[in-house]
Amino acid sequence: MKLNAFIVDDESHSRRILQSMLLGFHESVHVAGTAHDITQAVAVIKELQIDILFLDVNLGGGKTGFDLLDTLKDYRFDVVFVTAYDNHSLKAFQYNAVHYLLKPIQAAALRDTISRVAKRRTSANVQPERQFREQAAVAPAVPRVALSDSGKTSFVSMGEIEYLESRGSYTAFHLCDQRSFVRSKNLKFFEDALMAYPAFVRVHKSYIVNRDRACLFRKGT
Repeated sequence: MKLNAFIVDDESHSRRILQSMLLGFHESVHVAGTAHDITQAVAVIKELQIDILFLDVNLGGGKTGFDLLDTLKDYRFDVVFVTAYDNHSLKAFQYNAVHYLLKPIQAAALRDTISRVAKRRTSANVQPERQFREQAAVAPAVPRVALSDSGKTSFVSMGEIEYLESRGSYTAFHLCDQRSFVRSKNLKFFEDALMAYPAFVRVHKSYIVNRDRACLFRKGT
């Protein structure tokens, strides 16, 4: 299956780089077009049959990729966010993004993303009736958050997070496998971002806990 791809990024050099990288997957991907802002993107996308949208988060002028998706509303293509920052990953997965690629894009990560989308869409085309019958029984894609350490980014499922700890203007993510990651946002930022995930509860001014991972809550501690 050959995927029709579309790129939305306000930076021309970023569009060119990604388009050039996608040319390397010419047997499985066709770049149907590009756009630099929401107005241009909406006008073109509505006229095209898109399988995968590579979407920058920050589109300039105070606009974001989320604004574009809100404008399009009912879309059937897969969304891959492409950005230089990882502090939007929680919100990205609230929009059911297939992946969240960080700039500069790594060829291996792009290859994995294309393979993932191709498998999803091939399955949907070959077995639409079966998928429709099983839709209610199939668990949704597990939301993940991008966490960076020493220049490397890990995509961690929400269920792997045990708790978040305030460290002044920073927040530490503590995982069930004993790993920890520090993000340059305060705890209030993540409290707001995690509102869509009821398992995460702020139990203390310095802690947000994943209650699915908690064994005991002790009042007053």
